[in-house]
Amino acid sequence: MAAERQLYRHAHPPYKALSEVQYQLSAAVFCFRVDQEQRLQNRFGILLISAVMFLCTAHPSKGEEIVRMAFPEGAAEFFSYELEVIELALEHADGDFRLVIDEFPAMTQSRISSMMLEDKVDVMFTGYSIERETTFLQVNFPMTRGLLGYRAFLTHVENLPALEQVQSLEQLKKFCIGTGSDWPDASIMEKNGFCVDRAPRDQLWAMLANKRFDLLSRAVHEGSREIDTIREQHPEIVFSTSTVLAYPFDLFIYVNRNNKRLHRILTQGLSRAYSNGDFMRHFLSNPDLRYALETLKDARTHIFRIENPDMSNNARDIDPALWENIVQRSYDDDYGYEPHDQMYTYVYQ
Repeated sequence: MAAERQLYRHAHPPYKALSEVQYQLSAAVFCFRVDQEQRLQNRFGILLISAVMFLCTAHPSKGEEIVRMAFPEGAAEFFSYELEVIELALEHADGDFRLVIDEFPAMTQSRISSMMLEDKVDVMFTGYSIERETTFLQVNFPMTRGLLGYRAFLTHVENLPALEQVQSLEQLKKFCIGTGSDWPDASIMEKNGFCVDRAPRDQLWAMLANKRFDLLSRAVHEGSREIDTIREQHPEIVFSTSTVLAYPFDLFIYVNRNNKRLHRILTQGLSRAYSNGDFMRHFLSNPDLRYALETLKDARTHIFRIENPDMSNNARDIDPALWENIVQRSYDDDYGYEPHDQMYTYVYQ
C-alpha cells in the first residue's frame, strides 16, 4: 500500500479532456521547458531530453492507479497539510496509488468543480456546503477536525483596540466582516445576523487596508501563517486572536458521484489512519494547527459560538470524535488525545 504525489504545471486551463498520450506529453513539456529550436540543432540534446521525458511520464507501474487532481498554480505548498491528508488516505487503503496534481494559473474552485463533473479530475477538497455535498460524494472526515470553523480576524491597526474590547456577540456584530465571494462561511455569518461584505479573494487585503470593511475572517491557523506575507504589502493590517467566532465548518474531500469506488477507498484509508493513530500524529505535527489549538485554549481568547444553519442532517451526524471542540486536555503525540478525554461536538436539534 503506497501513494506518491506527482505535480505538473500547465500554462493554460484544460477546456477538454486530454488523451493519455496528450496528458503525458503535456506533463513532459512543462517539466522540461527547453527551447525547441535549440533541441533541433543539438542531436545529443534531443536524445537526452527524450530519455528524461520518458522517465518523467512513464506509465504507472503494474497495479498502480493514478488519482488526478487540479490545483491553482503555486498553491500546493500552502495547502501541503490538506494534500498530505489525501495521500494519507491513499497510503492506508488497499491498493497502490499515485496522486497526480496538475497546476494551472488562475484556476478557481468553480472551474475545479466543473472539471470534476466532466470527469477530468478524480478528487478535490474544498469548504463544506450543502450544494457541494449533494453535487459530489463527500468523504465524511473533516480535514482539520473543524479548526477551519474557528475564525479569528485580521483588521486595520486602528480598529484593534475596539476589537479587543468585544465581550459579546452583539458587540461583534457591530463590525462589518469581509469574506471571499464564494466562501461558504459568508452565508453562515449572514444568516446569524452579521454584516458581511463579499469580494474576490485577491482584493480582500487591499480593501481591509483601505477600511472598506472592519474585519477579515480567517481560521486561526490560516491567519497565523499568512500575516507576515500580508504585512509586507499592507503593514497597517494586524492579526488578532482575542476574539474568535466559532461554528461547525471544515474542508472535506469530494469525488464524482459516479466514482463510488474511489469514495470507498478514501473512506477506508482515513478510517484506518484514525484507528492506528497516524491521522492524529499528522494533525498534531502541523505547526499551524498546533498553534491554533494552543491559542484557542488560552484563557485570553474569547470564543463566541454560533450555529451553522447550512448543514445537512448527514453532516450533523458525522462522528463527534472527528471534530475538535476546544477543551482543556493534554495531547499525547502518539494518538493525539488521552483515552479518558471526552470528545465533544456541536449538536443542534
